[in-house]
Amino acid sequence: MRTQQLLYIAAGVVAFVILLLVGWGLTHVGKDGGARAGAGFVGAVERAQAATVMVTVSGSGDGEAPLQMGSGFVVSSDGLIVTAAHVTGGLPVFNAVFADGSVARAELVSADTAADVAVYRATPGRPLTALSFADSNQVKAGQPVVLMGAPYGLVGTATSGIVSAVNRQIGAPVNEEDPFASGALSGPVKSFIQTDAALTAGGSGGPLLNAGGQVIGMASARESRGEPGAGLAFAIPSNLVKAVVDRARQPPGAPVSAQP
Repeated sequence: MRTQQLLYIAAGVVAFVILLLVGWGLTHVGKDGGARAGAGFVGAVERAQAATVMVTVSGSGDGEAPLQMGSGFVVSSDGLIVTAAHVTGGLPVFNAVFADGSVARAELVSADTAADVAVYRATPGRPLTALSFADSNQVKAGQPVVLMGAPYGLVGTATSGIVSAVNRQIGAPVNEEDPFASGALSGPVKSFIQTDAALTAGGSGGPLLNAGGQVIGMASARESRGEPGAGLAFAIPSNLVKAVVDRARQPPGAPVSAQP
């Protein structure tokens, strides 16, 4: 009888130890997983900071400070820069300000105002850090994202969030008093990636990144309905942005590739 009691006690102790080990293991794996995810985002942001630019134009008078237009990002080491077409409004030239403070002149290559995408070429005299595109058709609601830009002139700013929705069809008239919404959300219906990552003044044209640091969209507009920090930001899907970039890379007279 005593032997049987000892066996029960031993079995209970073993079960308790197993439960402790399982619990510790799950906690440890969770922490390691979070650390790995965090480390992945750190690397993605570091690279994206070097590839993100502030779009500015020179002041109209002597000594006048440059005027910030928005954000953009480098998509080729030889100087191709993408921004939202409504940011530059068809300007033939702008100055690209990098996170390290360097400035490069960028000239218009092509623009697709319907898609709200403009492509420029900078001449910095050195190879540039460039971002690559991911397939925006694979983007899912709920996945974590980072939005890069130069809000309020702070080049290389990163804000985080999730994909709130994909294929968000927007084109109805919006509040014209909201400078973030009136430019890109009105007019023909467009399909956007919606995110809750913060988009503020000067952030339009910045890249929306997945956890691997690839571009899944480009910030185009925010809808706040007059409510500050409403958390409704909209990005042009990367497949559409890439299609405009690919056309800009083609020599004159080359066949036009199919739309995504």
